[in-house]
Amino acid sequence: MIELEEVGIDGSKNITNIATLNPVFCFEKEKIIDVAKRFAEYFPRTIPVVDKSKNLKGVITIFDIMDAYLKQEDFNQDISMIMCREVVFAEKSESIRLVLNKIKISKRGRLPVVDEDKLIGIVSETDFLRKTTNFSKLSEIKIGSVMVRKPFFIQPKNTILETIRIVVNVRYRRLPIVENGRLVGYITSTRLFSNLVKNNFSKEFVSKEISTIMTKNPITVSSSETLDKVLMKMRENDISSILVVDNGKLEGIFTERDYTNLLT
Repeated sequence: MIELEEVGIDGSKNITNIATLNPVFCFEKEKIIDVAKRFAEYFPRTIPVVDKSKNLKGVITIFDIMDAYLKQEDFNQDISMIMCREVVFAEKSESIRLVLNKIKISKRGRLPVVDEDKLIGIVSETDFLRKTTNFSKLSEIKIGSVMVRKPFFIQPKNTILETIRIVVNVRYRRLPIVENGRLVGYITSTRLFSNLVKNNFSKEFVSKEISTIMTKNPITVSSSETLDKVLMKMRENDISSILVVDNGKLEGIFTERDYTNLLT
């Protein structure tokens, strides 16, 4: 485990020092279809749901809307009909260290930040990566020792509809795409959902192969690369995960969650 202070983050400081203030949000009476379009426009994974007074009422995720799509829900319903009401959140007064523990225990990558029940911001696992300033301790760690080995993957011939079902069932935000044992692409839940919205949830679109919208030639690192260089590459390319590949073969994946799990 690595202390927050060892990577340049003062864990005793207020969470607002690393949170994103004035985040994307929606009102509980907004229609599902309108919130879906907001996801496609801004690419968040989670959107807080508030009432007219901006009191936090719930959260909605890409998974929730894709699940509603698979269940053929009426997208003209209020978003409150499918949102999660049991919200793990951070108080404005809480420390970075306390909120990190909340994120790790809840296994939720994004927590709304409130001040007397009113939404003021959102903090994510990615914020800990962005705020890391000291990489020296991380140069001692090989990515192969901390990555997730043998990650779940799909094939390029899987249809977009099949991929949506997989994403909803397993709740993985990222799926490597492998053919004949070699990595050929990558799809994230945000890219998948954005394309779904842009194509108006059409049956013709979801019947296409995932290869038609996957990211080809994704950014990768070798298993011998050190963690400091991997994290810097993730920051430079503004990505929250990276695939580990040796000789064209997918060996693992490393995400911002894996990084926060190393911090204490």
